[in-house]
Amino acid sequence: MRRFTVLYIVHDTELAGTSLSTLNMIRSLRQEVQPIVLLPAEGAVSRLYRSQGIECIIEKFPINWSFLKCGRNVLRYLYYDYLQTRQFLNDEKRSLSRIYPLLKDRNVQIVHSASSVITIGVRLSKALHAKHVWHVREFMDLDFHIKPQLGFAYTGYLIRKSDYAIAITRAVYEHWHLQRIHDRSCYLWNAIRPESEISYDGNKENYFLFCSGNLTVEKGVDAAVRSFGKSGVAANGFSLWLVGRCSESQQKDLLKLAAEYHCEDAISFLGFCNDVKPLMSKARGFLMTSLNEGLGRTTIEAMFYGCPVIARHSGGTVDFLRDGDNGYFFHTEEECALLIRQLATRVPADVISRAQSFVRSHFTEEVYGREIMKIYMKVMGLRSTDKR
Repeated sequence: MRRFTVLYIVHDTELAGTSLSTLNMIRSLRQEVQPIVLLPAEGAVSRLYRSQGIECIIEKFPINWSFLKCGRNVLRYLYYDYLQTRQFLNDEKRSLSRIYPLLKDRNVQIVHSASSVITIGVRLSKALHAKHVWHVREFMDLDFHIKPQLGFAYTGYLIRKSDYAIAITRAVYEHWHLQRIHDRSCYLWNAIRPESEISYDGNKENYFLFCSGNLTVEKGVDAAVRSFGKSGVAANGFSLWLVGRCSESQQKDLLKLAAEYHCEDAISFLGFCNDVKPLMSKARGFLMTSLNEGLGRTTIEAMFYGCPVIARHSGGTVDFLRDGDNGYFFHTEEECALLIRQLATRVPADVISRAQSFVRSHFTEEVYGREIMKIYMKVMGLRSTDKR
């Protein structure tokens, strides 16, 4: 069986969507790919990858993002941005000089940049005479309120010059204008879990769940608290569990917000959690209130684990959720509150069943591996046999 040596470039050092989805991708290709992962520093990601037998190379490289301008002093901002861009390019050149010697004799055939904020893959693929596949996972401005240090226009140009570009949803695909290279691009939903992890527990407990790496306004945690408060279900013994990193000052602000609806005692902060399966399996519902989510890994995890999804009608979620079929959409917080009240009184087993059937067909590692392998074969100019 043909095996490719693929260099995956991941910018996360702590566990987050990109690093976890890349791990699922590597797992899905374990028979066909010899993976090497380049990371900018040691951390939870390198520990997890190595625990699963994946080789990691640690070498710092710059990440292509900066905050959007505030607009007070535009000339000063532009000058500062110019200096930062020059520094970024110089740092990337220096990083290449350190990384290339570590890989030049490894026969890397494909360099796979795992995020839109990673640009060093362009230089590395050229230096290694390898093909370059670019995974585009973020809007950047809409979901994280950041911009590429190299600018949207130039970063988009670099992405579209790669040998192949993969967006994680149609919304992200169109945001980066990948339809301009339709013959060298596609949108492909992430692998989230192996099929064996699909499970259902009908004994739901009286809590709703919000889950994100960081509890931020962009991820919609304030909207989740307000919607829960407006639902009034706290008076019936229901609570809202918030999973994710959150500072003490953020907790105080959220509790102050909850106090406006007299439900501050029903809000629980669980911190960051590596294993959300036990929480999702028992929850009455999962709240996806992000303003603009590229895909929403935790949304799919909820569907895997039999937790009904209440999601904002925005971003990449529109690609795969069907209102009343495999989940529920809301446009306003009042609509979200109404759906919370409905799930507090009834467990929709039919919706859960359809959601799990959907993820089995579209979001498992088994399905995903076949699709990624087709892309690798196409990039390498080989015919796919797809005998798995």
